Amino acid sequence: MVQRLAVVTLAAGVVFGAPLLAQGNLTGEWEMTLRTQTGETSWDARFEQDGTSIGGEIDIGDREILAVDGTLDGSALTFTVVVPDLDGDQPISFEGEVSGDSIQGASGSFSWYGTGDWVASRK
Repeated sequence: MVQRLAVVTLAAGVVFGAPLLAQGNLTGEWEMTLRTQTGETSWDARFEQDGTSIGGEIDIGDREILAVDGTLDGSALTFTVVVPDLDGDQPISFEGEVSGDSIQGASGSFSWYGTGDWVASRK
């Protein structure tokens, strides 16, 4: 009976623990590069991971710090920042795939920055 319980416990840990291990930990300092038709823009990001929830902030320069609100599902990262604008706040959504200390961002529309893609690497 004890052996069966140990096998069931081990199997549950492998099945249910694997997604958590695959997610890694995004907490830390990152450098993001946004590549659009208007050129390349680099930002400093600080991500904070709590389970599948991603928070933190992105420094876009000119004393503008934007809050990050997102999720990490396996290696799939999605988050949104809201850029203040005189014509109304501009939400910008980001999607990407995390692989170790790098993130390959998907193509998207980034408000007045234009359309393009992005990458990030841990500092």
